[in-house]
Amino acid sequence: MRRIQLPELEFSEWYDWSHRHRYPRRRRPGVYLIAVTDKRSLTGTRPEWKDVDYIGMTNSRNGLAGRWYQLDRTIKGGKGHSGGKSMREDLGDYSQWKKCMYVAAMSIDCDVTKRSPEEYLKMGWVAFFEYEAFSKYAKAGKGQHPLYNKR
Repeated sequence: MRRIQLPELEFSEWYDWSHRHRYPRRRRPGVYLIAVTDKRSLTGTRPEWKDVDYIGMTNSRNGLAGRWYQLDRTIKGGKGHSGGKSMREDLGDYSQWKKCMYVAAMSIDCDVTKRSPEEYLKMGWVAFFEYEAFSKYAKAGKGQHPLYNKR
């Protein structure tokens, strides 16, 4: 059996959605969690599975910031993010939300523009970590998948 040394799945603290640009590693690929909640005090705290409403990932050249841009555009009426579409269908346009939205992330040091064996493996880690996050979510007893993960 092969053994691959992977980093541990460890998310950042929660960032208020309006301050997501403060996440220092946002230009890298990675996995992210979204919380949509009445709680006004998640900023700066470590994520707990009970607060997670969406799990996402990206291996795009624009990193997490690019994917978050697509999510933001979609919750405000545009297109491009299936989770954002689910949120908008449930809660309406973001400008009308009474709830707060937070993001936490785990980025991977990876250059997706290089098509080297090492970079391919790191891109695979991102997909693995997304599925690991789904597994941990399910083990935490909240259900099979978060509310806004429809696919």
